[in-house]
Amino acid sequence: MDEFSFMDFDLLEVARNSCFSVVDLALENLELYDFSVDSQDENGNTLLHYAAATGNLETANKLITLGAYTNILNNKGQTPLHVACLHAQLPIAELLVKNGANINVTDFSKETPVFKAVRGGNKNLTKFILSKGAIVNRYNKINEGLLHLAVMHDDIELVKLLLDNEEDPNELTNAGEAPVHLAVQHYNLPVLRLLISRKAETTIKDFNNRTLLHLAVKYRSTEICEELLSTDLDVNAADREGTTPLHLATELNDALMVSLLIDNKANLNMEDMDGYTPLHVAAGTRDSLEILKILTANGAKCDAKNFNGDLPIHVAAGSGNIEAFIFLYKKSESGATNKIGLTATQVIEMNGDPVMLRLLAELDRNNNSGIPVPVLKIPRY
Repeated sequence: MDEFSFMDFDLLEVARNSCFSVVDLALENLELYDFSVDSQDENGNTLLHYAAATGNLETANKLITLGAYTNILNNKGQTPLHVACLHAQLPIAELLVKNGANINVTDFSKETPVFKAVRGGNKNLTKFILSKGAIVNRYNKINEGLLHLAVMHDDIELVKLLLDNEEDPNELTNAGEAPVHLAVQHYNLPVLRLLISRKAETTIKDFNNRTLLHLAVKYRSTEICEELLSTDLDVNAADREGTTPLHLATELNDALMVSLLIDNKANLNMEDMDGYTPLHVAAGTRDSLEILKILTANGAKCDAKNFNGDLPIHVAAGSGNIEAFIFLYKKSESGATNKIGLTATQVIEMNGDPVMLRLLAELDRNNNSGIPVPVLKIPRY
């Protein structure tokens, strides 16, 4: 039988497959073999990286005793401490720090070990790293801070811990997002309340000039909208395109949100950059009859003109929105023209939509006195 040798094995491959009993046996006989404890695989990982990832304290101890370098980098620029923190391995992290691991070294994503601890969702590990001098208010390549990560992980305990360590609640990422924006996107009202109580700005806007209220409407969170409306937030704040939360709620066909915003003094006739009021938006949105009724009942102007001179009924005609056209027909001036001199009926004739043309024929047969309900049942092909 051939003599057994540990060098018949790739120890890094063995460690990658978590066979640490074999690794430990090899380490006990390391002087017999030509193997460096700091040898790296194709990903730049060492035995210590793998021991850190799996939480194998015995192997990590042996490696350090044999002189393994605790700050060696893999191909991502990560030290064993980065890896231990990412995998929530507190005992390994304690061992590494005790043996000279750098607390504030950054990987190629500009993240220090404490970033990985937060990503790993381990409060005790994060607390330990912070207690050893980890710098807060540092940001990774896309300008995410520790607080952004904790909020994205919906971890209120980590959020509290970071706020207690003076993490800035108003820093923006490269996408223009503050922690409060992320709390809204994740439907996390308790975290949002905590951030606001710790000086997070409710008036902060993203790079598209959208407020927290825009986001709450976009993500259809009535509960968060109600919370925000109880603050000094401007219900009529517009984004870069002039869109208000009411425009957005109307576009999303969210009748409950539309009513909530109106109850909180949303301006029904505010125009976006193209001169569209919420009623124009509703007129161009399918299945919007309920919202059309809500808007007009609360004072939305049927004769409001956008920058093309179109009334809401022109928009309904142009988009082929039968319900909206029927609803607005009796509320709008029949002969009103847009900037190119077209009435709403002429828009229909110009577009040639067969369903809308049938609607006009019904109008003619009824001497324009009313529109029969069966027209709504005409199928589109």
